[in-house]
Amino acid sequence: MKKIIIWLLVIGLLVGFLAPLFTKDDLQEQTAAATYGFKENLATAYGQTIALPITCSNEVASITLSISDSVVFEVKQPKAKEIYFLDTKKWKPGAYVLNLDTKEKGGETYSEQRNLRILSDLKPERWSLKSVKTFPHNTSSYTQGLTFLNGQLFESTGDPNQDGSSMVAQMNLTTGEPIKNGSNSTKVSLDASKFGEGITILNGELFQLTWKNQQCFVYDASSLKLKRELAYVGEGWGICTDGQQLIMSDGTERITFRDPKTFQTLRTIEVYTNEGPVPQLNELEYIDGYIYANVYTTNYIAVIEPVLGRVIAIIDATSIVNEGRGSGEVLNGIAWEAQSKKLYVTGKYWPKLLEVVIQK
Repeated sequence: MKKIIIWLLVIGLLVGFLAPLFTKDDLQEQTAAATYGFKENLATAYGQTIALPITCSNEVASITLSISDSVVFEVKQPKAKEIYFLDTKKWKPGAYVLNLDTKEKGGETYSEQRNLRILSDLKPERWSLKSVKTFPHNTSSYTQGLTFLNGQLFESTGDPNQDGSSMVAQMNLTTGEPIKNGSNSTKVSLDASKFGEGITILNGELFQLTWKNQQCFVYDASSLKLKRELAYVGEGWGICTDGQQLIMSDGTERITFRDPKTFQTLRTIEVYTNEGPVPQLNELEYIDGYIYANVYTTNYIAVIEPVLGRVIAIIDATSIVNEGRGSGEVLNGIAWEAQSKKLYVTGKYWPKLLEVVIQK
């Protein structure tokens, strides 16, 4: 009996000691002098104005509301209830953090956060592709980038087996093989430590990304002689150009616009539909004012506004995949030949490259 009493006393002491550790956060939230008037994270459509209520006690000296480090609302000696009206037209679709900083009259400070997602206000149209002509494609090519310059097709490949198979080359459209041009180089191979990714051409220079090496190789587009190397942080997936800037994907829903001389970031967008973000954006092409992006591991191509990142259409390329893949892997490779207004697609290890038309 004495042992039972002793154990009960020990347990009681432990509970008394540990209880404050588990209730500290709840007590702090209950006694916070200012808090949001809503408990959940928020999601809203671009273009909407939403009310963000904040309740305050008489102990509050000031409140500051920030959206991803940008102060949007600041009040000294606030009323018992303050409301900030968030106009989402001033923000692009994407993910943000709402941070409420409170300072009490006694000098204590508190911070409370909520997540905010601004979705696209557009429901994407549904398009498809129709094949009009087929060309051979090398089944050893793990296609990462595809682009044209003055009617000449260029292709970049990756190296999943780490055997030095990454390359960039001028391709013969009718044979599916690199062009042979005597002593002039029409193909450049990367060593096994480099995994080639997307390519694009701007002002006579060909830019080739690498996956995890954080290097962009810049070649003379006519000779494929290496001119310089540029550095970036993060992964490289796809790249295209609007004729002035470089536009790059990194496997997320984020697209980065870069200076072609320095590769410095100019701005970013996040790609959203009316339902949420579109991650795993891969190979890119810029066509008539829109960014076309392969969505990795799927048969879909997203058509994206370059200013806000809203998806205006989703292209279902399933019929093209069934026709062109053979024993190859995923759809990846979009090339727009601007002079003839022709669109071409292929995939990793595909036996075919297809000329296609969009059906809206």
